[in-house]
Amino acid sequence: MSAKKHPRKMWNPKRHNPILRLISLLSLVAMIMLILQIVHLGILPARFEIPILGSIILLTLIIFLFYNFTSRSRLSRFISGLLVIALTFGYGLGSYYIYRTDSAISSVTDLSNKVINNVSFVVMKESSIKKLSQASGAKVGITPSIDSKAMKEALADVESSISIKTVKYKSYLDEVQALYDGDIDAMLLSESYRGTIYDQEAYQDFNQRTRTVHTTHYTTNRKKAIQQSTDAVDVTQEPFTIYVSGNDSFGTIQENSRTDSNMLITVNPTTHTILMTSIPRDYYEPIVCSADSDSDCPDGENDKLTHSGIYGISTSEQTIENFMNVDINYYVRVNFSSLVNIVDAVGGVDVKVGKGLAVKQFYTDHTVGGVHEGTNHLNGQKALAYARERYSYTNGDMQRVKNQQQVLKALIKKIKSPSMIMNYGNLIDALGGAFETNLSSDDIRSFVRMQLLLNPDWTFESYAMIGTPDTRMSASMGTYASVTLPNKNSITTARKKIEAVINGKSSKTVKDTAKQEDATSTQDQSTENYSTDSGNDQVYDYSQSTPSYDEYSQAQDYSSYSQQTDDTTAIDPYADQ
Repeated sequence: MSAKKHPRKMWNPKRHNPILRLISLLSLVAMIMLILQIVHLGILPARFEIPILGSIILLTLIIFLFYNFTSRSRLSRFISGLLVIALTFGYGLGSYYIYRTDSAISSVTDLSNKVINNVSFVVMKESSIKKLSQASGAKVGITPSIDSKAMKEALADVESSISIKTVKYKSYLDEVQALYDGDIDAMLLSESYRGTIYDQEAYQDFNQRTRTVHTTHYTTNRKKAIQQSTDAVDVTQEPFTIYVSGNDSFGTIQENSRTDSNMLITVNPTTHTILMTSIPRDYYEPIVCSADSDSDCPDGENDKLTHSGIYGISTSEQTIENFMNVDINYYVRVNFSSLVNIVDAVGGVDVKVGKGLAVKQFYTDHTVGGVHEGTNHLNGQKALAYARERYSYTNGDMQRVKNQQQVLKALIKKIKSPSMIMNYGNLIDALGGAFETNLSSDDIRSFVRMQLLLNPDWTFESYAMIGTPDTRMSASMGTYASVTLPNKNSITTARKKIEAVINGKSSKTVKDTAKQEDATSTQDQSTENYSTDSGNDQVYDYSQSTPSYDEYSQAQDYSSYSQQTDDTTAIDPYADQ
C-alpha cells in the first residue's frame, strides 16, 4: 500500500503578527496623509512631484502586498515586518515635518493687526526696590510728550496696585540723567526707545547700571491692518525689491522698535541677480508716517531713519521710498532673536577671522568673550555679538558689514550641509518665529519651486550708501543726537544700481558718483559670485536690548491721567558716537 501524500501546507494568515498587520494597514493611511501634505505644501515642481508620489505609492503597495499575501517563511515575514514598521514611521515623520514646514510658511505671512508694546518700570541696580509693590510713594519719571500712549497705559497698570509721584521730562535722556543723579527713584521706559538711550556715549552702560522690576504689556490695533503687498509681482518672472528691516529688540517680532539694519534687496529672477543695498541707520531724513502710525509719529519732521521703526514697518518703508524715489514691493522684518535662534537651530556656524582682527572681548556683549584668528565656532549669542561689533575695529562700520556677510554666508553653508537633516525640525521652529513678511505664502512657495526646478547660480552684488556724521535735533527723542547727513550722489547711485538690476543689467555697470573707494572689494569672494561697492557705511548698528517677553496683556484704555511734574531739566546736545 502506497504511502499517503500529505497535502501541501497552505498559507495561514494567523501566523502573521496581528500588531504588524494593523501597522501595515496604518502604513496605507500614513501614505495617503504624506501624499496630501506634499500636494498641499506646493513647493515641488511637477517634474519632481509626480515621480516622487508615484514612487511612494508603488513602494507602499509592494511592501504591503509582500507582507500580507506573499511572505511565507519566518525570515521573509520578519524582513517584511521590519519594512512595514520603517515605512509607517518614515511616512509619519515625513508628514510631521512637512506640516511644520507649511505652518512655518503660514506663520511668517500671517500679518497680525496687533502691535505688541512693552513699558518697563526701571530702577538703578543698587536700588532697594526689588519689586513693584516696594515702589509705593516713589518718584517716577515719565515722558508724556514723547510717548503719551505708552505712559498712559503704564501708569494705569502701575497705579492700579501702588501710589506713585510722577515727574515729567521732555526726553528720555533727561529722564535717564535724573535717574542717574538720584532725582527720581524710577522711570517708565517704552522698550521701543531703549536703544536710543544706550546709543548715547554717556549712557552706554544703561543696561548694566539699571534693572527692570515690572513690565506693562499691552497691545494696540493698527489703524490700518497690514495686508499682503499691493505692489506684488510674479516673483518667478518679474524683478522685485524687498525692504529688510533689522529691529534692535529681542522677543516677539510684532513689537515695534528701532530699525537699526536697513537693506533693500533687489531680485531679478530672470538674470538671477541679487543686489543688496545697505542704508545707513542714522540717515537724517523726513519721517513719512504711515496710516497705521499713532499720533506721536513726527510726520514730515527730520529724524534718524532708525527711529522710524518705532512707528511701525510701514513708516520705515514709506520714508525710504520717499527719499530714495524707489518702489518697494515687499518687506521682511527680523530682530535680534531671529539670528540667535536660527544659528542655534543649525548647531552654530564657523567663521574665519583674519590676521589682526582678533577681539579679546566684544563691546556689544561682554558675556560671550571674543574671537581669535583663524576658524571660530559661534553659537547664536556669539554670532550676534560678532555681527554687531564695531568698536573693536579701526574701520569699525565697514568691518562690521564684513562680519555680517561672513555670518550670513556661514549660515547659508550650514543650512545647505547634510548635517541639517538632523536639525531640520529645530530650523523650521526657528524660522517660524524669526521674521514677518508681506510676501504671500504662494509667492514663497512659487519662488522655492523655481529654485528647485532651475537650481540657478545666483550672482550677489552689493552697494553701501554713505553720508557725513553730524549732530541734529531728533524729533522722536526731543533732543539732539548724532546723525548721518545723506550723500545725495550716493542716493542717486543706489537708485540707478537698483534700476539697472531691474532692467536686466548688472549694478556694476553704474558708476558710483559718490566717488568712494571700494573698501570691501578685496573681501573673500569664494562663496557664490559676490561683488561689493561701498564707502564708509554706517549701517548695522546692533545694540543690546531687553529680554524677550513670552506673555503680554491688554491694559485698560482711558482718555486722561494726572501727574505731578517737574520740568526743570534742559535739553542738551548728546553725542551718539
